[in-house]
Amino acid sequence: MGTLAYANLATPIEIDDLVLAHLRAATVTKLRRNEPFALTVQTGADRTETLWIHASIPIRFVVDSSITLDRPLLARLMRAAGSTGGLDLTDPELSFETAPRELHAMTA
Repeated sequence: MGTLAYANLATPIEIDDLVLAHLRAATVTKLRRNEPFALTVQTGADRTETLWIHASIPIRFVVDSSITLDRPLLARLMRAAGSTGGLDLTDPELSFETAPRELHAMTA
């Protein structure tokens, strides 16, 4: 598990390394383009939080392992981040479970 430290939150948000590596790539790309976006993440069993991701707000990604990025999934995350609803990591369409079987074989 990796962590996402956002603004002044006391406790970093734990996110699967594979997901977090892709989120990091999408976030860096969006912020480099000066494109802020909403990010919804699961922060508890029955709780989600929506964060406003903007270049003026400190954010830190800590990924525990080396990850090979999957371009089709990264493209889906980028499209979601550019949508009016923002990037919702609780959306099943953005999960690795909906990714092609080849991806699972590459990352296993």
